Amino acid sequence: MRYDNFIPQSRFVRIRSRGRLPHWEVDNAIYFITFSLADAVPVRVMKELFEERERLMRSVTAPHDRARLDRALELRLDQQLDRGQGSCILREHGDLVADALKFFDRERYELHAWCVMPNHVHVVVYLEHGADLENVLHSWKSYTAHEIGRGHIWMKEYFDRVIRSPRDYADTCTYVKANPAKAGLSQWPWVG
Repeated sequence: MRYDNFIPQSRFVRIRSRGRLPHWEVDNAIYFITFSLADAVPVRVMKELFEERERLMRSVTAPHDRARLDRALELRLDQQLDRGQGSCILREHGDLVADALKFFDRERYELHAWCVMPNHVHVVVYLEHGADLENVLHSWKSYTAHEIGRGHIWMKEYFDRVIRSPRDYADTCTYVKANPAKAGLSQWPWVG
């Protein structure tokens, strides 16, 4: 597959919302995705982050400014996640989540980088034309929740963005692979 065109020249762009964040779905794109356990970030903190995002988004109109604001939210959310709050049950179930991510690699999607943290997951993944981001996430989350057997464990909302350039791709893959060390997890096994 070719990745030389990071801003897909597709006629199909679908924008939808599952809650507070818009999700842009584009054919033949590489995505950076973060999904987390339901208790990974305190509800109050999450609410404050989203309210701040909504307030700031009303003040900008240029697409590059909106993208910069989303990147700032992404970084602040990652800081919260890296604090290791909540049950952190992925410390004991990281292998299960990693196996779920890899199960349909090269069949339904192509994994480029991933890490399973104690309370969240980062993935860089290529989705071909016709692949549905929402269905891929649902598959990962429902299978792992069922196998872990603790009921509703995942936050409904997830963060995703389309990788827009070779530099963005390189920086994002580096971030994903280095995330465990940055969070103080030495010799963390669930990185690929």
